[in-house]
Amino acid sequence: MLIKEMVTASETRQSVHGMTFPYELKKYPFRDALEKLFGLELQDLHLWLGDFEKFDRKNDQQTIVHRVFYSNYSNIIEPIYKDFIKNFISEIIDFPFAYQVIPTFRIGLPGNRFVGEYHTDAKYNHPDFELNFNIGLSNYLKPCCLMSEKVSNTKEFFPLECENGEIFSFNHIDCVHGSDINTTDQTMVSMDFRVAMMPFYKEIDAKSVNMNSSFKIGDYFSYSCSRIFWIII
Repeated sequence: MLIKEMVTASETRQSVHGMTFPYELKKYPFRDALEKLFGLELQDLHLWLGDFEKFDRKNDQQTIVHRVFYSNYSNIIEPIYKDFIKNFISEIIDFPFAYQVIPTFRIGLPGNRFVGEYHTDAKYNHPDFELNFNIGLSNYLKPCCLMSEKVSNTKEFFPLECENGEIFSFNHIDCVHGSDINTTDQTMVSMDFRVAMMPFYKEIDAKSVNMNSSFKIGDYFSYSCSRIFWIII
């Protein structure tokens, strides 16, 4: 199924809210690459890390696991990620878009949560022209997975479960979402990224909270791509 442009950015996000898309693990081996990097299965990352304080908005990207991921990103994950955007994401989005240059890496440790608080991404300066995708890599099931409102302002939440080999989209701008405490004995691991929907894109001055990057083409976002063309400048 193609993701179609609707009348507004919000309607476009809501049209695929909670929708899952399968991809081929052999073509896009995110999990295998990360397990080689860390030297163990992803669900056991808490054994590699050890104890860590409860996550909040300020520290949920601050563990040594995150530092290892981002410092090795260009060699280990970036080639797979760019191939994934070019040959998979561009095939399911039916309009021009730009993609988040570096995806966000997340872990949900046993006895912890992977998102510091329930929120909408609009609260953290994210623009309305975004569309969000999540890649579940390990233990991305209830109670470890993301919880989101079904419809904005309803407070009716549902789990966004995702197996390795699947990606889902959800309405991160309008719907409150977050994670609960991981009560299992396995680490949840995922990556997520946003795309700028070019039909709705406009330059803004806001910057991302974690990366301090401006939400502009050539900074937080790459140059454009679509099912018809792929541009690298």
